[in-house]
Amino acid sequence: MLKTKQLNVNLILFIALSLLFSHTNIHSEELLLPDMGNSADFSVSPAEEKRTGEAVIRNIRRGGGVVDDPLIEDYLDHLGFRLISNTNHGDQHFKFFLINDKILNAFALPGGFIGINYGLILATESEKELASVMAHEVAHITQRHHARAYEAGSNQGPILAALIAAIILGGANSQIGEAAFAATAAGMMQSQINFTRANEKEADYMGIQMLANAGYDPMAMATFFGRMEKESRLYGSSTPEFLRSHPMSTNRMADAINRASGLQKRKTNFDTQSFDLIRARIRALAHDDKNNAVIEFTKHLENGRFQNRSAEEYGYALSLMNTKQYAKANKILDKLLAKDPSRITYLVAKGQIESFTKKLKQSQTTYTKALELYPENKVITYYYVQSLLKNRQFSKARELLNNVLKTPGNLPQLYKFLSEAEAGLKNTSGVHHALAEYYFFLGQPHEAIRQMQLAMQTHKKDDFYTRAGREARIAEYQKEIIPEEHGN
Repeated sequence: MLKTKQLNVNLILFIALSLLFSHTNIHSEELLLPDMGNSADFSVSPAEEKRTGEAVIRNIRRGGGVVDDPLIEDYLDHLGFRLISNTNHGDQHFKFFLINDKILNAFALPGGFIGINYGLILATESEKELASVMAHEVAHITQRHHARAYEAGSNQGPILAALIAAIILGGANSQIGEAAFAATAAGMMQSQINFTRANEKEADYMGIQMLANAGYDPMAMATFFGRMEKESRLYGSSTPEFLRSHPMSTNRMADAINRASGLQKRKTNFDTQSFDLIRARIRALAHDDKNNAVIEFTKHLENGRFQNRSAEEYGYALSLMNTKQYAKANKILDKLLAKDPSRITYLVAKGQIESFTKKLKQSQTTYTKALELYPENKVITYYYVQSLLKNRQFSKARELLNNVLKTPGNLPQLYKFLSEAEAGLKNTSGVHHALAEYYFFLGQPHEAIRQMQLAMQTHKKDDFYTRAGREARIAEYQKEIIPEEHGN
């Protein structure tokens, strides 16, 4: 569930801009500060960037900063890959995350990891606006701005070390993190600002081209940035975090407009309904007061304050589900499905209501039919497995999970589901193996190692390949733990 808490995402963004590479590892349980040598030492490989980004994301997730919602993540991935498919990004890995923060912000981490705050998505009015932000962040990755920023800031070693320590160690206490940021960032920002401006201009240039190539209005980036800046002035509110980290000068805005005006977008037929539905989903999940969410959606539907009626009705149905008004929610979903029977968003909600009301056979029928339409779909599989586990159909749940977990980019919760299925089948070794993967992706390598060791101890007759595979995973987990002799 989304909560309107404010995370230190501005600090995480600073990692992406200032960077901690080469010998740098970020861990949830221990912290290895950067080994800051001379500029000749700063040769950052893509593999090192990816490992750093993965470590940061695990830490953000461990602190509750990542919203692991299958529908939202799937939408962001599809939108992101639509943009990426029109770039020359080589073998660069990309992964998109929804960040549990109402502040307007987005950031790119080394290794192709891009976070979008839910507050920023709610501030966008169209898919092309959201695409423009994502294209800008993708450009930071494709142009390797992180490695370049790290090398440009090589003379800031002690400040970077203090700042990174504050980010990680202050994660559980926002005041600690904010105070450390204020104390250390001031001396480094001015020395970085010209380089950062160059990065931002290049990301604008490449991002606008990306929008046009993907079929979006290339003017969307300047339009969204300009609207955010104008709204901040009109209402006298503090400047959104996104504009502080992506400052829009008059010259930069003019450059963006000039660049966009010289491009033509390709004719495409995008399903912008998906954007409206995901935005409504976020609005329903982000409410602190579930009953107020019902009231808000009800008023909007009554007075016509919406861009898309179906999306508003979907958000209303979700808010009713959150307050356990399942009968009302079900009527709305039946109406939506009558108009759009193959919409995954609606099918998942329908199956959930059936599961919540203990109509487990009906729920499984809904998901089975959905999988016939979309074979091996990860979103449908996620919710289908939930229903199977509730109905104690552990063998079927394990079969589905083992298939979907063969591919990368899965939510950690799927490994938790697998551990439940293995427990139901009395496979203790399988339980520990699944939990090991679950804890690793949550940023807890010590616990991951413990669980994998338990898996090996509880099933000592593993065949050679199983045992070798488990030993290899332990070795991977250990890479995330700082050796005690380090620095001696």
